[in-house]
Amino acid sequence: MNILLITNRYPRDDNDPASPFVPDFVQALTTLGARVIVSTPQYGNPLETENGEVYRFRFGPTTDETPIGSWNIFSPKTWLRIHRFVSAGERAVEDLVEKFPVDHILALWALPSGWFACHAARKRDIPYSVWCLGSDINSWARRPLFGRITRRVLRKADHVFADGFALAKAARKLSGKPCRFLPSFHFLPDDRPATGERTIKRPFFLYAGRMHCDKGVYDLLDAFIRANLAARGFDLIFIGDGPEMERMQLLVRDNKASERVKVLGRVPGTTMAKYYRGARAVVIPSRADSLPLVFSEAVQCGSPVVVYDTGDLGHFVRRFKLGRVVATGDVQSLGQALIDFSVGEKKDIPGAQAVLSLWDPARAAQKFLQAVRGNGAESPRRKTKTIKRKTLGTRMS
Repeated sequence: MNILLITNRYPRDDNDPASPFVPDFVQALTTLGARVIVSTPQYGNPLETENGEVYRFRFGPTTDETPIGSWNIFSPKTWLRIHRFVSAGERAVEDLVEKFPVDHILALWALPSGWFACHAARKRDIPYSVWCLGSDINSWARRPLFGRITRRVLRKADHVFADGFALAKAARKLSGKPCRFLPSFHFLPDDRPATGERTIKRPFFLYAGRMHCDKGVYDLLDAFIRANLAARGFDLIFIGDGPEMERMQLLVRDNKASERVKVLGRVPGTTMAKYYRGARAVVIPSRADSLPLVFSEAVQCGSPVVVYDTGDLGHFVRRFKLGRVVATGDVQSLGQALIDFSVGEKKDIPGAQAVLSLWDPARAAQKFLQAVRGNGAESPRRKTKTIKRKTLGTRMS
């Protein structure tokens, strides 16, 4: 089966934090016998080489690495840029379905990838699916215009998936059709220390992810300071970047009470597992996520988690005994949970293997293929007189 996978982000290498679960899912599909062609925007400068059947489309200056989800939609210049982006994405997907015998299109996120899939499916009579992954349903679908487009994309899709049960419920409401749970998962790379890497001497709590207000980064900083965990010998480490990183760095620098807080920005992917495994607990105080990738990464490294009761986080933590659930926005209870985890040795998470089996990319890929093939037959191919077959490679254009 030939699948065109359209994704908002695709990592440039092992150190790129942009949607690192996508290559794992692609590999799982390939192992099951599918051929996967990837279409994704090009952020930053072109790569000289890249493995796999990955096609990146240009839409503007190549030096800007800010993803479309972070663009300022209140700026007139942004709307001109969005127009260029959408036009380039539509052309890129049309080119691929014209050149290769695509049986099915899978869009990761309803916007903008889902729009590209919907556009190509309508013109080329190819079935398509949408895999909802959080921000498309929890953020963009609630905005004027974008919400209407999201509903249209979902309603016209042949299949709808979501990487969380709560997210699936929201997607069903928007689409008016069934939505299957399809987990996203990323296998962490080798965690051997990089050259010159500093040894972490003090025990610490870890935040890993986007530096954004919706992720609860200020709640976590406040909870850490209120609980006086520095006096207990603990550090708080933030890993990741985003719009709040500079402000967070200023707060840490100017507040003596937070002198044991480290804001590291991005770190190489090959070292992330070391931080996960070393943390007393990984804290996920998100107010808007379903099942963020950091959750599964922490669990596969054996680290307990402290989470806000948002999306499916509370459900999975309680069901599999993976850590502690705190009422969303309750900073005092968040601080108390950190204090509890600071006492004694690092706590075990007995349900780790069970939940990792549920999240296995091979299982997710098999579930997807079974859904789109129906009763074992491949989806109908597009109705064209001729199909051009060309050797696939990576085109940087």
